[in-house]
Amino acid sequence: MTKRLMQLVLAVLLVVLSAGCHRRPLVDMEEKIAIRVEVNIKAIANVTADIYNEHIPVPDLSTDMMRVMVYDTDTKNLLTQSFISNKSYNEDGSQVFSGDLNISYGTYDFLVYNFDTPTTQVSYEQNENSILAYTEDISPAMRSRFLNMTKDGQDDVNDNSLYEDLEIIYEPDHLVVAREKDLRVSPHDTVVVISTVATTIIDTYYLQIRVKNMQYASSATAVISGLSPSNKFGLNQRTQNPATGECFNLYKSTDERITSGNKDVLCALFNTFGKIPEATSDLYVTFNVVDTGGNLQQKTVNLDTVFQTEDAIKRHWLLIDLEWELQPPQNQETSTSGGFQPRVDDWEQEQGTIVL
Repeated sequence: MTKRLMQLVLAVLLVVLSAGCHRRPLVDMEEKIAIRVEVNIKAIANVTADIYNEHIPVPDLSTDMMRVMVYDTDTKNLLTQSFISNKSYNEDGSQVFSGDLNISYGTYDFLVYNFDTPTTQVSYEQNENSILAYTEDISPAMRSRFLNMTKDGQDDVNDNSLYEDLEIIYEPDHLVVAREKDLRVSPHDTVVVISTVATTIIDTYYLQIRVKNMQYASSATAVISGLSPSNKFGLNQRTQNPATGECFNLYKSTDERITSGNKDVLCALFNTFGKIPEATSDLYVTFNVVDTGGNLQQKTVNLDTVFQTEDAIKRHWLLIDLEWELQPPQNQETSTSGGFQPRVDDWEQEQGTIVL
């Protein structure tokens, strides 16, 4: 048994022992009922489709366990649950999970999701209409690192209050979910297999800005606002209040699609529960670069028009059409070696050329 699977088994035991829902007895099972869950990740923008920059890492969508929730169709209350980890692959390489269910004939709502997401958490699972996927707020230390803003920089928006009251959360892991409503299980004398397909409820965006004098950059991060904080995935409903922000590391790369001039870019992939459709005036991204002299340089850009582009709508590409010029470090002679240097704040070096 792998270490990861052992951790999952322990987590399952804790869930079963600590479950606070009230379960009504089900009819004793006289016939066998099984479930088969196919994980469909074929068309996720920037992960398995529409890759803009193949040189930066993509989110891992593999999983080792699925949680099957069975709900009453009238009250929406949880009746029973099962954890399945028997994994195989179908002809196109998709993961397929299978297992048995301890239910008899009747009509049920089924909700299935992957149970091994370290960042995305699930609560209120006792009721189908309330079950919620979310992530925690970032730590105060991380918030301070991402929001150390000044009023006298070269930002488009120089306002310390821009993110002052904004809740900032960790990026969610991809959560793949399958829903089956009012599914009738009739009396039978053979094995009945319930088949369903799980797809992600998370969006992955690609973000990019052109940068001049990249050799001055040592590490870089970004914070973006105007995002959904969670998902009531029993209802397939993204929440909108309050709007939240997310923070993530940036990578150094080049974009050969730029036809002239400097092709150096700062870029990243980030996961989100989704952009809030009504979010406009509060939709910003702030880029933070620590230069080779240890100074913080920042650039804040309004993303209203960027999110309205065809690239953003169809492919989730946020391509900022401007160039940010980094200034030489104030307390260090100009460095020609430059480059991104590893730091203790989880900075990861990534270089490459986008090949068309």
